[in-house]
Amino acid sequence: MPYHEEEARRLVIQAGLLLTEKKLIARTWGNISARICDTQFVITPSGRAYDTLKPEDLVKVNITDGSYTASNKPSSECGVHLAAYQLRRDISFVIHTHQFYASAVCAACEDTPFAPCAAYGKPGSVALKESLAKTITAHPESKAFLMARHGALCLGSDYDDAFTVAEELEQNCKALFARRVAVDEAAEITKVAIAGHGTALLERSRYIDRFCQRNAKLRPYIDDFAQIVGPYARCVAMAAAAQGLRNRGAVLIRGQGALCVEPDAEAAAMIVNKNCAAALYAANTAPLSLMDAAQQRRFYLKKYAKRIK
Repeated sequence: MPYHEEEARRLVIQAGLLLTEKKLIARTWGNISARICDTQFVITPSGRAYDTLKPEDLVKVNITDGSYTASNKPSSECGVHLAAYQLRRDISFVIHTHQFYASAVCAACEDTPFAPCAAYGKPGSVALKESLAKTITAHPESKAFLMARHGALCLGSDYDDAFTVAEELEQNCKALFARRVAVDEAAEITKVAIAGHGTALLERSRYIDRFCQRNAKLRPYIDDFAQIVGPYARCVAMAAAAQGLRNRGAVLIRGQGALCVEPDAEAAAMIVNKNCAAALYAANTAPLSLMDAAQQRRFYLKKYAKRIK
């Protein structure tokens, strides 16, 4: 059943805080919505951190055509929410996440026993919406969906149901991941000084260490890596760290970990670790093309990053 608008707005704000706490989303990644009637839903706005949102900041969107009248723009992924509400009248709450193990698994671009995978489309694109709509139509019984190289979409009859779907999806993806890659979630972050870059974050994790053993550039297996870091992260010795960071948000340091710089150091550290896990899991799948990754990086730097509050 649809929510009363006031309750819907409250629950969406609450969901954003809880998803951040559970590390199912980070910074402004992901988005949340709730149906308020047969013809409308409310959704988180574009480029806003969850801890800054107020109920009045949410955007009311028409289900029939995606139109809205608010001064805020709806999330760039409004289209995938729109597809869910258009195709599934039983759904009243939708969560789009970039949760760790679901993201690693979706890099393989294949269906799983517990969640079908929609074909790749660039973030916010019509192609992504259409791909997801096709997948939802083909799997009317499913509430959990993977989006190739992007993340997950979790549908619920209500707030609690959507959270259950998201948490169960992460557990199932972690178990699937463990069949190919040994799970080791220990990670350590320290601050270091890098000439020309000020203070940077150095993250050490088993996934980063294992990828560094390849002594190869880390390419984007998930698209948020392309946006935050770039088309690739070099793998260098610590002495070459400053050079390796040229035009990049992060660099891999052999035997040390991943060095990530501002303005997105914390987000980059999380995403590099996740992308290394994805690269290990999807070893037989090609990463995003250099052209696609470069386009996403340019868009992020010129448009999206400037809008974040």
